[in-house]
Amino acid sequence: MRPTASDPSRAARGKPGCDLGRERNAATQLLVRELRHRIHNLLGVVQCLVTNTEAATADDYRTAVHARIEALSDAHDLIERAHQSRVTLAKLLQLTLRPHAARPGDRLVLAGPDITLEPHVALPLHLIFHELVTNAGKHGALSSRSGSVEVLWDIVPGPCGRALAIQWRERGGLQVRKPANEGFGMRLIAKALPRAQVDLDFAPTGLVCRLLLELDSGSVRGEWVG
Repeated sequence: MRPTASDPSRAARGKPGCDLGRERNAATQLLVRELRHRIHNLLGVVQCLVTNTEAATADDYRTAVHARIEALSDAHDLIERAHQSRVTLAKLLQLTLRPHAARPGDRLVLAGPDITLEPHVALPLHLIFHELVTNAGKHGALSSRSGSVEVLWDIVPGPCGRALAIQWRERGGLQVRKPANEGFGMRLIAKALPRAQVDLDFAPTGLVCRLLLELDSGSVRGEWVG
């Protein structure tokens, strides 16, 4: 039997405005959830910066906090721009890690070839490094005045071609123990890059994280120097 003009199903299909309204509402809800998640995470990082900043005077403290928050803002701007353009691994590391180190020149060692990343690689790496440095500030090398973090990277032969190898090594912090339970942060580090091999070594002298990411032709660009 043919549907008549009064058929409810036909009437519903004949109102594209209803579908458009539902799509817009769903998109708005998704954006609100994403914004809430980002604000929550950002406030947590700012709280960590304010709590862990030390200075001899109130003016020094204010200057130090301002500098860290500004560096944090630069890092977020860099990640947002990565949606439209590429970002270098060195720049990504500098802007992600510096807000968490009281003396970046003394406490952060970054070394590797000049590599430019596509957004689909840069964004997950930012999440991984942010998780690692946050953990270092709470429980690892950066929680101690004498602690430091070394990040080395290079392009190496992989099982299916080229691979990006990254090593994160902490030194001089508190003695490290492997956590009894795997928290969200550890799962994020392990799964943020689906094609990456991730090895976490909870050595007593400091956490070591090794990542090996198989690269396709559009993942990285640049000159391999050093």
